[in-house]
Amino acid sequence: GFGRTGKFWGFQNYDVIPDIVTSAKGLTGAYVPLSMVAVRDHIKEHFETNALGWGATFHAHPVALAVGYECVKYMLEHDLVNHAKNVIEPIMKEEIARLVDKYASLARGRCVGAFGCFDLVDPRTGEPVQNFDGSNCTNPDAVTAFRAALRANGLYGFVRPPMFHCAPALVISPEELKDGFQRADRALQVFDEAFRA
Repeated sequence: GFGRTGKFWGFQNYDVIPDIVTSAKGLTGAYVPLSMVAVRDHIKEHFETNALGWGATFHAHPVALAVGYECVKYMLEHDLVNHAKNVIEPIMKEEIARLVDKYASLARGRCVGAFGCFDLVDPRTGEPVQNFDGSNCTNPDAVTAFRAALRANGLYGFVRPPMFHCAPALVISPEELKDGFQRADRALQVFDEAFRA
């Protein structure tokens, strides 16, 4: 939610109307804890007469609500949803395609809005370099070198092969985004070369 996919809510990219929508850090940019649950009328009506009997620790906290209000207001005033779709997404698609074409260790890539991902593979087999839980890693040295190369190039984040996610800040400029992909390119080169060492 909150613009990451080029729509205000991720489900708006698909032909679906969910019964329940949840959100958390997108409400406040992760500055303070705040979450929300939105439900369709038939679910709301059920709980109007069938209370759950528990509450939420941060329910309607005035500081969190003030932060959430200001963050959402900023998103709307600066049209960050359209920025994700019309500025960030085209650059990400181009850069992802370029890197997939360049490296045998990338099976494929994709993005929607400002949310992208590469599939990291062992180029010798074309299979994922490891399972999500880290098991069956075909080249631990390559994964370690990749993580170190990302840090050495100033990229920090959650690296969990066999996926390499790209989720830049929605306020990123085109120049900053292209610079980030150049940094990722250098780290991916280290990853790719580790299989030939």
